[in-house]
Amino acid sequence: MSVVNVLMSSYNGEKYIRRQIDSILSQQNVEVFLTIRDDGSTDHTLSILQDYQNLTNVRIIKGANVGFRQSFIKLYSELRNEDADYYAFSDQDDVWMPQKLNEAVKKLNVYSVEPALYISDRFIVNEDVSKILGKVYDRYPEYNWRATPISRFIDSRGAGCVQVWNSVGQKLLEHYIPLNVTHDEWVTAVFTFMGKIIYDNNAYIFYRRHQGNVSGTTKNEIELGYVGKFINLFKNLKNKSFSQRIDVRAKFLLEGYSDILTVSDKKDLFLFSTYKNSFSKKMQILFRGKIRVTAGFTTKNYQVVKVLMLFTNGL
Repeated sequence: MSVVNVLMSSYNGEKYIRRQIDSILSQQNVEVFLTIRDDGSTDHTLSILQDYQNLTNVRIIKGANVGFRQSFIKLYSELRNEDADYYAFSDQDDVWMPQKLNEAVKKLNVYSVEPALYISDRFIVNEDVSKILGKVYDRYPEYNWRATPISRFIDSRGAGCVQVWNSVGQKLLEHYIPLNVTHDEWVTAVFTFMGKIIYDNNAYIFYRRHQGNVSGTTKNEIELGYVGKFINLFKNLKNKSFSQRIDVRAKFLLEGYSDILTVSDKKDLFLFSTYKNSFSKKMQILFRGKIRVTAGFTTKNYQVVKVLMLFTNGL
């Protein structure tokens, strides 16, 4: 069976982490090796983790608090199992269906020499996982996975909890290690330009939404009315809440992968890495259609938000 190294960063997760660990260790038709780096928890998380420390397929690392971004980067760059066939990120508060990893492996098996990243949809559930609120991407405009790399880069899809990649892709990620970028956005970016992304519209994960989440869509946001959403939009634009730090990731990609990127992609990335202080570059991005991901079937309000993000330096 294929070995999948699951990489989890934990922090004050005592309320949900045991159920998530158990769901990972119950995966079917794959051999799981679970690596958990605790990011300086101050609750009873470490006590719970100790219950698993004697298992041969679990490794627990007690780390200093560096934040979830750097903790996940440390996991895949320094603490991973070098002998694994595949790698996957995990949040501490979700619940995985038993077939989650096997479904990913079946689709990745086709790619033995090419860096490949698998991404699926996920079920949104309430705090006690008693009610399914829908699938995440059913709430978004249809996505064009065949769009140009730069278009998919500035409007990327794929949360870390649904990402699985092959060992060839792991070597690609190790080619350059960025500093303090969101792990899943970075991984998606690398595979967008230099690998293959396989999207699965099915969902094999219960994506728990609660007030303690460090990322993602909360139940309250989903239930906002039109007026609330309008007010929330302008607050988010002002606070750069939608920002994926496009300029930072573009700079890191150029710094780390110039020897691999195409000439065209390097030109596009340079444009985005320097757009914030240049009105002319913003106009180039707008009129060259660089922020248009899906053509005829993208809703107008979605495109308007992207343009507003561009001109408020919030991409």
